Amino acid sequence: MDFSGEFKIAGHPQDVIVKFTDVERMASCMPGVSLEGQDEEGNYLGSILVSFGPKRIKFNGKVSCEFDIPNCSGTLRGRGAANLRAARVEVETRFTVRADETADPASPASVVSIDSKSKLGGVIAEFAQTGGMALANVLMKKFAENLAEEFSRNAPIPGPREAKALSAHSLVWSALKSKFGSS
Repeated sequence: MDFSGEFKIAGHPQDVIVKFTDVERMASCMPGVSLEGQDEEGNYLGSILVSFGPKRIKFNGKVSCEFDIPNCSGTLRGRGAANLRAARVEVETRFTVRADETADPASPASVVSIDSKSKLGGVIAEFAQTGGMALANVLMKKFAENLAEEFSRNAPIPGPREAKALSAHSLVWSALKSKFGSS
C-alpha cells in the first residue's frame, strides 16, 4: 500500500525538522504508539496497539530514523508483527518539510509532505485493501492534530506517557464521515 499526503504545522521548516528529531516526543503524537528504548544498533523498539472494539492487536517492532536537517527531510523505516493471524507490517516513510508560502509572515508555518510505502501481511493486509487509504488519511490528520498540540508547548512533557490504543472503529467512523461530508 502506497500513501502520500500533506499537513500544515506552525513554525519555520528548520525548527520543525529539529523537533522531529525528538523521536520519543513525535511517537507520543501517533495514536497507539509507545516506545520502549533502543537496541544496540540505534533502532527504536516499540509497539502500536490497535483496538477493534474489545479485541486488541499489539504489533511489536522497531523503527530506524534518518534526518537530513539542512534539507529538512527524513526517512523512517519500520517493521512489526503481531501473533494474530500472522499480521505483519513493513513501512518506509519519507518526509520533507517546506515553508508554507500562504502563511502570514508574522505566524510562520510549514507543510510536511509524506510518502509512505507499506508491505502488509495477514489479517492487516485484508483490512488495508478495504479502506486503507481512507484510514491512512484519518490517521495522518489525527497525528497532525496531536503534533500541533504538542508543538504548542514550549518543552516536551517529561517522563513516559502511556499510549492509548488506536481505535480501528474510531478511524473507520472518521473516514466514513470524511468521505460522505458528515460532521
